[in-house]
Amino acid sequence: MSDVLFIHSPNLHEAHRMFAETIGADFEPAYPKELKSFRRFLEAFKRAKEYPDYPVYLLEGGMPMFPVYLKKRKSKDIKVIGLLADETFINLVARQAHYSFAETFIHKISKRCLNGAIAVSPFVKSYAEQVLDIPIGIARPPISEDGYNRLGKVEPNLSSNIIVSVGMPRFSIGMDVLVEQFEYVKRKIPELELWIVGKGHPKEYEQKEGVKVLGFVEDLSEVFEKTSLFVHAGKCSAYPVATLEAMRAGVPVIVSDMTGTKEIVKRVEDEVKEELGLQYEGNLFIQPVKKIADGIIAYYSSDEEERKLLSERYRKESEEFEPEKRCKQFKKVFEKLLEEIS
Repeated sequence: MSDVLFIHSPNLHEAHRMFAETIGADFEPAYPKELKSFRRFLEAFKRAKEYPDYPVYLLEGGMPMFPVYLKKRKSKDIKVIGLLADETFINLVARQAHYSFAETFIHKISKRCLNGAIAVSPFVKSYAEQVLDIPIGIARPPISEDGYNRLGKVEPNLSSNIIVSVGMPRFSIGMDVLVEQFEYVKRKIPELELWIVGKGHPKEYEQKEGVKVLGFVEDLSEVFEKTSLFVHAGKCSAYPVATLEAMRAGVPVIVSDMTGTKEIVKRVEDEVKEELGLQYEGNLFIQPVKKIADGIIAYYSSDEEERKLLSERYRKESEEFEPEKRCKQFKKVFEKLLEEIS
């Protein structure tokens, strides 16, 4: 038996699974299945009694906080570390439309169970530290081992007219906004297409000219090799691994300013600007959510040399997200945090 219990959402993220395995944690679902609103609230009282006793709990996102808060009221010696990998703490600072008042209120109370936290990006940490007075480390998530190896061999078609976006149909991903913004882009650059990858997106998107819904794709390599640009119009995306996968494939990236991976986009764009002597202020490839079209139009106004250099730099940056490297870093941050809160 481990000293650490990893309490995760029903839809456990692969990167978080790798993190938990690295520290030898045992696994326990926060709830037996996906529950909504009041049913989850009621189930939390039951789960609080059923969770096994461990010295340390690691929580995936905001979902497990309430039942663990209830359990900790009776078992005060438990050390609880939050893996801040969703928009829970963004919502506590700047309300997001998909959170109910009740859920927000419960998170405000249950965050008290945390002794420490590990944020998946500086972006998430910047929100969390506004409402948490505890030690907070940062550990960026890895690309899966299989994806890292396969995508590293992709040669994207930087002269194509195909834009791709990957993600689930969640509020935080902002696919609806991207489809809206693409209508404007299409009027400016008629030859462009937008390909949407991910389960559950409405086929109605295809009623928009140039939009194609691919659904679930087993091997993203097949998509990325046809693509010249990846766009993530996140409304509140902690650190979307899909952006890292695009970078690994050498596909240039545009993100919203509410996306955790904007730190990489900024670094790469600044380097390319300096190397090529480009004269403009700020970052064209990081945009407010509802101005993501401006970034797309700017990218397709760039020349072949700039696109190629962006591709090369993103591929190089992606080496930092090799699974073993990122998991070792997580373990280091986790162990340091345990020392701080002991």
